[in-house]
Amino acid sequence: MEQTASLFKNAKFICIFGGSGAGKGTICTRLATEFNVAHLSIGDLLRDQKANPARWSLIQSMVEGGTCVPIEIIMDIMIPEINRQIHNGRTVFIIDNFPRNNEQVAAFEEQIGTPHAAFYFQCPDETMLRRVLNRQKTSGRVDDNEVTFRKRLQTFYEETMPIINELRYKGSIIEIDSGVDFEGCYDSVKNQFRQVIAR
Repeated sequence: MEQTASLFKNAKFICIFGGSGAGKGTICTRLATEFNVAHLSIGDLLRDQKANPARWSLIQSMVEGGTCVPIEIIMDIMIPEINRQIHNGRTVFIIDNFPRNNEQVAAFEEQIGTPHAAFYFQCPDETMLRRVLNRQKTSGRVDDNEVTFRKRLQTFYEETMPIINELRYKGSIIEIDSGVDFEGCYDSVKNQFRQVIAR
């Protein structure tokens, strides 16, 4: 495990926290394009497993139910993707929506390394819900519905907020108001992100 983490010692991992619909994916995609860095969306990586029917059947039931996929599966998917991106010359990674609980924090630090920085996208619950329901019209994602949203939000507050609060206590998380218009939010994130990857 430690040997795996040592392979990534020159990489910078920037973790992005926020509820479903907080704007993480949209902003991270644009950051990745503008700064030419890797964007690892855990949700997208999991959905890409549709090509593996045996694995996908397990993942699908959990994604649709709003519960966490086993950490072993996530790491089995994430680590090869990090290696692929490093092989392609990328050293900065935006980790979108991970780690989400203490078990995932421990696995990330043991198998990948300590995050270089973290962002928390703060957004009112009802704004996030509205975005998720609007996204449902075009995304085709069966998990974009109110029932799953409420379940995920409860899990976020119970399991992820304690991680965010600990990072707050340490003064090591950047908080962004993502409930505002996209361009205003993006400009704020971009300026902070530029400083983070430069250090």
